[in-house]
Amino acid sequence: MTVLASVFLYTLGAFLVLILGLQSRASARASSALDFSDTALGFLIQDRRIIDANFSGKRILNRSDRAISDFDQLRLFLTRNFDDADRLLDCDCEGGDVMAHSRDGQMQAIKHVARESVRLTVHYIDGDVPATGDIHTLRAVEAELQTLRANTAAAPFLLWRQNHTGEIVWVNQAYLNAAQKLAGVEETTWPLPTIFPSLRNQTAPMATETRRIAAPRKQGEPDAWYDCHISSVGNDVLFTAVPADEAVRAENRRREFTQTLTKTFAELAIGLAIFDRSRRLVLFNPALLDLTNLPTDFLTSRPSLIGFLDQLRENRVMPEPRDYRSWRTSIAELEAAAVDGTYSETWSLPDGQTYHVTGRPHPDGAVALLFEDISAEMSLTRHFRSELEQFQAVIDVIDDAVAVFTPAGEVAIMNQAYRDLWQINDDDFMVGDLAEATRRWHDMTAPTPVWGDFRDFAQTDQEREEWCANVALRDGRQLACRFKPRRGGATMAIFHVEKVESGAKLQTAV
Repeated sequence: MTVLASVFLYTLGAFLVLILGLQSRASARASSALDFSDTALGFLIQDRRIIDANFSGKRILNRSDRAISDFDQLRLFLTRNFDDADRLLDCDCEGGDVMAHSRDGQMQAIKHVARESVRLTVHYIDGDVPATGDIHTLRAVEAELQTLRANTAAAPFLLWRQNHTGEIVWVNQAYLNAAQKLAGVEETTWPLPTIFPSLRNQTAPMATETRRIAAPRKQGEPDAWYDCHISSVGNDVLFTAVPADEAVRAENRRREFTQTLTKTFAELAIGLAIFDRSRRLVLFNPALLDLTNLPTDFLTSRPSLIGFLDQLRENRVMPEPRDYRSWRTSIAELEAAAVDGTYSETWSLPDGQTYHVTGRPHPDGAVALLFEDISAEMSLTRHFRSELEQFQAVIDVIDDAVAVFTPAGEVAIMNQAYRDLWQINDDDFMVGDLAEATRRWHDMTAPTPVWGDFRDFAQTDQEREEWCANVALRDGRQLACRFKPRRGGATMAIFHVEKVESGAKLQTAV
């Protein structure tokens, strides 16, 4: 038994040594599977998980500070550099081994498939790329990388990069924040969906383009607007989006204000024509069409100020000048006066209409011309003036001196007999005041309290009754005075000079 036990123990020990040797060789073989050169990246993948990676590969996986898995980080790295990242990561054995070159031609990826495992090797084929063993160069590269990361993370605008298939391969922190806010995208989701559907199929432009685009928000919220700059970086497209919500709101407010002004101008009875700094017509209202009878197509063609006025002259909608030279001079004077805001003229047209034309300056050197039809007002004024002249002619034939004073004490009207009695010349301007009138009366008559009583009577606002008085002129003639209150607080004074020999009582035609 002792011998058998010894043989058994010896056999068992040899077997164990053999097993340990085989495991050691298997481990060595497994480790050698990722024993790549210094510049190569090695990954062992199984079930879409990275089982192992060499030193250079782990450096690639550790470059991101985002909360994504190592597999997604590797996929992001491959997507940035290779056209078909999923083909390199696929564990399907039927696809067999795959070799691919990066878009810039500086890397080569080789995929080996064994059962459900993938051994992926990425070689740098550009000799100018520093080796991983150059510690000083690596530190400089890492420092520059950290600086670029900090800069893009702190940038307040959105930055992202798409490959030729429209897949996002890189974003900055502002884009991540916008994606979470606008679309509720989780940061761990990769590849990230675009928040700008209209840019999904954007191709690399020949030159930098700029466009305003909207990012849809959650249901019930308004879109977020951005000014997006699109440029090419190799075969990829780089996007830079700056928030433009304030600019869009300002444009909407300006548009609404312009629409309000347009509606207001359309309802105005005054014709409006606005010329910009180059003196081109940029705005007009329907009233201008009615007043000038200018064709709509002519006004919409943005004529110049001179062309506009020349057309008015052709349509006989402005006074006819004596000659063309004076016409050009008047146009220059009109423009200069309009810029200063001092142009205000009344145009009497050949057809009997009368327009009041005003020039007003506007911001940025623009000029506005306003056309107002004052034919009715002018006709009323002429009619009123005609009636006044007729009334004046009537009272001028009355023998008695007549004057009417307003409630403010001014002379509203007087006849020729009044001027003759009180010796008022046409050049005498000091006759329109009640105090001056009574002073003149006092100087030309004997002392009397009548003039003071009349001043009190004319200036009172209480109920008044007509009264009469007699005064003597300094030449001895008797003057019969009659003072009557009129409607509206006015006062009428009537003076009748009696003949000395007759002694007759006051008789008046008023």
